[in-house]
Amino acid sequence: FGSGPEIADRLRAEVQRETGLTISVGVSFNKIFAKLGSDYKKPERHHLITPENFKTIVWPLPVTDLLFVGRAAGRTLEKFGVRTIGELARFDREALYQLWAAGAQLHDYANGLDRSPVAPAGEHAPPKSVGNGLTFPKNLQGREEIASGIAMLSDQVAARLRRMV
Repeated sequence: FGSGPEIADRLRAEVQRETGLTISVGVSFNKIFAKLGSDYKKPERHHLITPENFKTIVWPLPVTDLLFVGRAAGRTLEKFGVRTIGELARFDREALYQLWAAGAQLHDYANGLDRSPVAPAGEHAPPKSVGNGLTFPKNLQGREEIASGIAMLSDQVAARLRRMV
């Protein structure tokens, strides 16, 4: 198929030709950085993030640019002086795990340690679990608000479970 950048450029040209739309494509040695590369300095480009250059490209970016670091996680990390992906990468991994279970995984991602495989087109691994998470626009207060939030999330999980059977 060619090199990653060659495939990215062919893909961009084909989408442009067939739809008239422009796209940005991230090319990297793992899925997390490929996604980050597709969002990096848009529009209409490909971005190559390699094991040799990721610290220069990725580490200066805001920590919230890293996949799975939302606003709430970003605010929590900022309380500990973590504002960039590089600061997250250099933060003590065990301390991050103590903050929350996903902290160790985020530390690995910031250090380019995503080893999850890319599935072939049309092939989907069965889910190991079904859940739902949401950062509410404001903190839920009181039994009624919390129960309503839990009910909404539970309904979404139940609907997904029903579609799976």
